[in-house]
Amino acid sequence: MFVIIGILVVFGAVAGGYLMEHGNLRVLMQPAELIIIGGAAVGTVLVANPLHVLKQIVSGLLSVFKGSKCTRQFYLDALKTMYDLFNKARREGLIALESDVEEPGEEPHLLEESGLPERPSRARLCLRHHANGGDRRH
Repeated sequence: MFVIIGILVVFGAVAGGYLMEHGNLRVLMQPAELIIIGGAAVGTVLVANPLHVLKQIVSGLLSVFKGSKCTRQFYLDALKTMYDLFNKARREGLIALESDVEEPGEEPHLLEESGLPERPSRARLCLRHHANGGDRRH
């Protein structure tokens, strides 16, 4: 929704500024120039990038107009999980998180209870790094 509003604001500002300077809007409508510049830009992108990058560009452009995957509930769940982890580390010490990091299947894992999308390898790697004292400064 904000993308569409942003596009309208840009076009409105350009047209409004041009009209404030007593410009003729017909001068801005040059279909031949749009075809030349747009075609050169699209052709350059096609020539300069492999197919998998072009697919990523198209999916990225389409995702701009879709809603975000991160809803209010997702953020609330993430904050709750962080609160639970920090509370456990504060009450029981960082060593208490070690069992969750090393063997998550034996104890109820805080990250699994939260309903967040699973990214166990990255989450465990970050927690292992901090639990093992990897955040000390030299």
